[in-house]
Formats: sequence, structure tokens, C-alpha cells
Amino acid sequence: MDEKALLAAITRCGWKGAWEEQVSGLLSKLDLLEKSGRYGKLLASLKGANDKNNFTATVLEATIAFQFESAGIELQYEIRQDTEDESSIDFCWKTRSGKAVYIEVRLLQQDKATADSISSQLDARNVYTVSKDGDDERQDIVRVQKVILEKVQKKDGSPTKFLTAHQDAVNLVAIDISQIILGAFDLDDCKLVTLGDPAVPDINRRGLFGLFQELEPAYPALIQSLAQSHAHIKKTLHGVLFLFRLPKTELFDFTVERFLAWNPSLIKEDTAREICKEIEPALPLLRKREH
Repeated sequence: MDEKALLAAITRCGWKGAWEEQVSGLLSKLDLLEKSGRYGKLLASLKGANDKNNFTATVLEATIAFQFESAGIELQYEIRQDTEDESSIDFCWKTRSGKAVYIEVRLLQQDKATADSISSQLDARNVYTVSKDGDDERQDIVRVQKVILEKVQKKDGSPTKFLTAHQDAVNLVAIDISQIILGAFDLDDCKLVTLGDPAVPDINRRGLFGLFQELEPAYPALIQSLAQSHAHIKKTLHGVLFLFRLPKTELFDFTVERFLAWNPSLIKEDTAREICKEIEPALPLLRKREH
């Protein structure tokens, strides 16, 4: 892909402005992917994108692929886990021990109400002031849970991804949450998504039941029902790969760090450590940030 084609896609998707500096950095990443010969579909999707969401989601996939490939980790793109899968999974790589790690990627953008508020304030004064309280943060975390669920199953609970959890497979959903809670999503929020209130200090609890949380007989009927809706994901998803963009990075040319929250009922500690060690050169562990 050349600069002219990439700029044309950006303009077609609705962005206005001078993007040449960002495009230069993105093009260098796409060049590495193109030379590998394994990302033809991804590059075609980027070139043919016709809306902002599709374009930014594909840029995220390209960024992830670049970080793996530049670290010497080859990925397979859009691969079916087994013959019964109707849809493909975004990425797969083989660990040194022979595990097949499948990664389904999702970009989660700021909720519309907050985005509209920021946009209107920027239009008026070129500055914005938005804050969120505990209830707002709870709603954002529930939204993240729902998006993860929607990646692997329908509303009725029937599975659409990760139909099997065989011995040599590790299934992950990767979700870019850089814009959630006004960019202040932290490790406790990740734990609330996956393991619920018991995983965090009292002050950070939000009355949440995690996707991988163990169900206790004493929990009320509402929680029992909620846990049932998590049944497929708890049996087949080994972890959630939370992605964080480095602070003050560009819209199209950026780097991501990660925090991996594991499903303790599916993954053994030694396997989790092995994967974290191998993934570190491609997706470094999230560094502490000031908000």
C-alpha cells in the first residue's frame, strides 16, 4: 500500500486534516506486514475501509500484528479454530511449547454521550471538562463485559467463537480500552471485568460479578442468572488481553501495552507465565501511569 492509497482511505472514512506525518509511521508498519506475505486480507481491508470505526479497528489489528512480527513472533491472520467454526479468529501464534494461542481483537471506543460532550466543548472552546463518578465507571465496566461476551456468543448465550477448548489451545479476547473511563481504565478495572469485586480493594468495588468469577451458592438469584449467561465464556476463554495505548500517541501511529487477566478455572499458572514471557517483547506489560 502506498501513501496516496492510505490517505485516500482516511479521507473516504470521514477524517479531515493533514495526516502525512502519522501516515508515514503507519506505512512503515504496513510495509513489514506486506513483506511477510501473510496479511493480504488485512491490508485490503484497510485500503477499502469506508467508515471510521472499520478503519480504526483495522489499524489496531495492523498495529498488533506489527508488534508481534517485529519481535520475531509470526502470526497467522484470520484462522478458523476448527471445521465447525462459521467465522475466523483474528490471530494465532504457536508458543515454543506447542500451544496455539488464538486472539480475537476488539476496539472499544468512548461511549457516545461522553464523546458528544467532548466534541461539543471542543467546538465551542477548544477545551473540555468531563468527569465520571462511581456509577459511571460501573456502567463502563459492564459495557466492557458485554463487548467481550458479544465477541464469543450471541445474546441467547449460543457460542459464535472458540467453540472448543482443546488441550493445546489458549483462547484470548484482546480489547483496546484506552478510551474507556476517559482513558483512566486501570488494573483494578481489568480485574473487576474478569474476577469481580473480590479481586479488588473495598474502595474500588462496584457491585460487579466478573466474567470468570466463581459462583457461590449463597449468591442471590440475579447473580445466579448472570453467571449462567457467562457459562460458555467461562468454559472456553482462557483470558482477556487488555490493551493500553502509550500516552500521547497518535490516532493512527501508536504502540500498545497489555495486561493479561486470566481465567483461573482454565489456565495453569505455569502456562500463563510461559505465555506472558513469550508475549512480552511484542506486547510489554502495562507500565504504571499517572492520571
